Amino acid sequence: MNVLKTVLALAALVFVTSCTIESDTVLPDPTAAGDAIPGFPSDKPFRLETFDKGKQAYKAFATATPEHEGEAVRYAVAFDDGTPNRLVVQARKISENNYLIRFAQTIEGMRPSLNESGLGFVTVRDGDYYLMSGITDDGQLEEMFPGQEAPRGAGTSTIKLDTMAQAETISAWFGANFQKLTEYKDYTKFRVVKQ
Repeated sequence: MNVLKTVLALAALVFVTSCTIESDTVLPDPTAAGDAIPGFPSDKPFRLETFDKGKQAYKAFATATPEHEGEAVRYAVAFDDGTPNRLVVQARKISENNYLIRFAQTIEGMRPSLNESGLGFVTVRDGDYYLMSGITDDGQLEEMFPGQEAPRGAGTSTIKLDTMAQAETISAWFGANFQKLTEYKDYTKFRVVKQ
């Protein structure tokens, strides 16, 4: 899946050891607008910076531009390295401070497809954003879905979600446990550059 390789290379949003998260049924339109993410400016482009765990410092990596459709919004993300491809990001609020996102690679003049997209989970805490767009360990899936059937793809490189209920379960687990995942490198921390 090309977009996930691009995300890996450009923004370090997921790591090679992680399983990607996909779905044909959850947020199935990769170009749709969705819910606003709190703290993201709604009226102008804004800069994002990611936290480098090794250097213990933030580093700017992209510019996001809100695109409105009525009350809904999506974000077009351009990376600082000059790559012409962009990401289109839509969000769905799952619960207070917890969001499901679909990110899709877009090439100028072409409409993004589900094959060029993936899912991620964002939790917002004190002005910082934590994004999980991959799951490293099947043990985590067992912890997320105790006594339940886990999403398809457990034990493979791609987790497939079939229902919004599965997304809600993962979102709730990530929101409650993201700080425990530092050692797994399953998420990235980022923030909006203060103006």
